[in-house]
Amino acid sequence: MSIATKPPVYYRAAIAMLSPLYRLWVAYKSKSRLTRQRELDERFAVRYLPAPVADKGVIWCHAVSLGELNTAYPLLVKLLEHGFGLWISSTTQTGFERAKRLFAEQIAAGSVSHSFVPVDRPVILERFLAHTNPVVALFVETELWANTLYACRRRGIATVMINARLTEKSYQGYAKFAQVSKTMMANLDSVIAQDKDSAERFLALGAKKVAVADSLKWASVSQLTYAQQLLAEQKAQEFGRAGKTHIWVMASTHEGEEALAIAAHQALIKQLPNALLILVPRHPERFEAVYQLCQQSGVETIRRSQQASINEHTQVYLADSMGELLAWYQLADIAVVGGSFVPMGGHNPIEPASLGKPVIIGSYDTNCYELVRALKRVGALAQLDATDDKVAIRLFEAIMQAYLYRWTGESGAELVASKQQAVFEQLSLVLQAIKEQGNDD
Repeated sequence: MSIATKPPVYYRAAIAMLSPLYRLWVAYKSKSRLTRQRELDERFAVRYLPAPVADKGVIWCHAVSLGELNTAYPLLVKLLEHGFGLWISSTTQTGFERAKRLFAEQIAAGSVSHSFVPVDRPVILERFLAHTNPVVALFVETELWANTLYACRRRGIATVMINARLTEKSYQGYAKFAQVSKTMMANLDSVIAQDKDSAERFLALGAKKVAVADSLKWASVSQLTYAQQLLAEQKAQEFGRAGKTHIWVMASTHEGEEALAIAAHQALIKQLPNALLILVPRHPERFEAVYQLCQQSGVETIRRSQQASINEHTQVYLADSMGELLAWYQLADIAVVGGSFVPMGGHNPIEPASLGKPVIIGSYDTNCYELVRALKRVGALAQLDATDDKVAIRLFEAIMQAYLYRWTGESGAELVASKQQAVFEQLSLVLQAIKEQGNDD
C-alpha cells in the first residue's frame, strides 16, 4: 500500500475551525425536518445504523444528491449482484430520501445502509470508517475531500472517482489550491472519467491513474414501473377526453424556468388551443410557489396533488408529485429538460430520449455536455441559447416546429440502447481497483 499524503496544515486547520459553525448551520437548516437529529448524528459520527454484512465486504458510495445517486444506481445494483454490501452517503436531503426509496428492499434486508456524509475531519472520519469498514470508497462525478481521501489511504481503502467530470472552470478552481489538489490526487487510487477532456484535466492535476469510459448516465435509465405505466395510461385517457392533442413537458425546473415555460405555452396555445403543458418542478419545497406563479400568470392550472381531473379549459398541469417523472415523459410528445435555462448545469436528457421523445434543452449543460452533444449528432435533441433575451419565443418556435415537422426522438432511443454497456465498463474498472488494493496488502 502506498504511503498516505497528509493534506496541508492550513486545510486541516480551516476544516477544524469551520466544523462547529457548520454544525450550527446544519441544526438551523434542518430544524423543521424529522431527520434533523439523525443528520447531526451522522455528519458528526455520533451514531449510525448497523453496517451491511456481505461476503465480499462493504462498498462506500458517496453521491452528493439525487442526480448523482440516480447516475450511480445501475453500477450499485451490479455491485450488489456481485456480493458486496453498500453504504450510501448523501450531502443533500433529496439525495438521502432518494437512497431510502431506491434501496428500500435492500435496506430492510440488511445489504444496504445509508447516511448523511460525514464532515471532512479526521476524528469524525476515523469513527465513520471504523463503523462502515469499506473495501473501496466510490465518489460520484465531482466531489472530493482531502481529509477523507487521506483517511481512506491510511486504512488501505481503495478510492475511485466514478463517472468523473471536470470542467475547465472546476479545473481552474482546483488549480488555485494546488497543494490541496496535489495531496488529493496522491491519495486517490483511480479516476474513471466520462470524457477525454475531463481525463486530461485530472491528469494535469496529478491524478495517478485515469481511464475513460462512457458516462453511467447512458445506463441510468429507469424502466417505467407498473404504477407509472398505469398513471401514464390513465392520464392519457383523461387528457384525451379533455381534447388535449398537443402535450409537452418541462421537467426538473428551477426558479426562473417555470416563467419561461408559461410564456412559451401562452404563445403556443394561440396557435394550438388544445395544447397542454405538464410542468414538473425539481424540488418539492417549490411546488406551492410555482402554483402561485401559474395563478398570477393567468393560465388555467390543475395540480396533481389535488387529484382533480383536467377539462377543456386547463392549460397547465402542475405535476407537484415525486417519483412520477417517467410517466410524464411517456405521456408527452416533446420533452424540455430543465436546469439548463438557468445556470444549474442541466439535468439528464437520457430518460426522455430513451422513451423516443424529442428533447429540447438550454445552453447551460455542463452536467451533461457529452450526452447533449451525442444526442444532437443523431438529431434527437435541439439546444437553445439560454442567454437569448427572447428565449421564451425561441422555445415556442422550437415546439411549434417539432409539431409541424413531426419530429420524433427514435434516433435518441436507438443511441441510448447502444450505450448500455457503460455500466459494465465502469464496473470492470471498479472491480480491478478493489483487486489491486487487495494485492497491495
